[in-house]
Amino acid sequence: MPKVYLSPEDRASNAYAAQALWNGRPTNEKEQMGRCADYLESALKRCGFEVVNAQSGNMYDRVKASNAWPADLHIALHTNGFNGKVAGTRVHCYPSAESRRIGKLIQDRIAPLSPGTSERLVESAGLYELRAPHMPAVLPEFGFHDEPGEAQWLIDNMERIAEETAEAVCEFFSVPYKAPEALYRVQVGAFRSRERAEAYLKTVKDAGFDGAYLTRA
Repeated sequence: MPKVYLSPEDRASNAYAAQALWNGRPTNEKEQMGRCADYLESALKRCGFEVVNAQSGNMYDRVKASNAWPADLHIALHTNGFNGKVAGTRVHCYPSAESRRIGKLIQDRIAPLSPGTSERLVESAGLYELRAPHMPAVLPEFGFHDEPGEAQWLIDNMERIAEETAEAVCEFFSVPYKAPEALYRVQVGAFRSRERAEAYLKTVKDAGFDGAYLTRA
């Protein structure tokens, strides 16, 4: 089966908009792209791919490892930032036929889901994680994390973003996509006060239920 190397953003300094919260607190690009890589790894392995999910080292270390493996596809996972007003999906790809093809497959799946309108496929030979890999390489920026509405959309839809990306990869390699099994969620509380809800969420997490999260009805 094909081998896919995942390289999520490693800089926690790229803060998401302060109004966008994950589990009741601000977040950053490293944290969210780590989530994306974990979801994507799970989806791709479910479909039979070999996957490396690299969440240590810098981009030079990762490209070296990707080339040495060698991977059949290199994906650098990112979100974008500009002036807090622009929003939309932009997928960067190396200017080669195969990189362009996987870039368009991802762009066509993610862009219609994003609340933003500044969307396009960008060919670039300058970005290191596009020009240095020996295999097709793509760098999706799924949305602008400094625009509050899109930042919250990214946080709330990260699993779907990963699944759509996995479907694009499956199409690229002509591998059948296997959807995840249905999940059944259990609600353990409902509160009129956000403060009480957050306090109870902490209690539940302290008890070992790491999958618990806060939503607004």
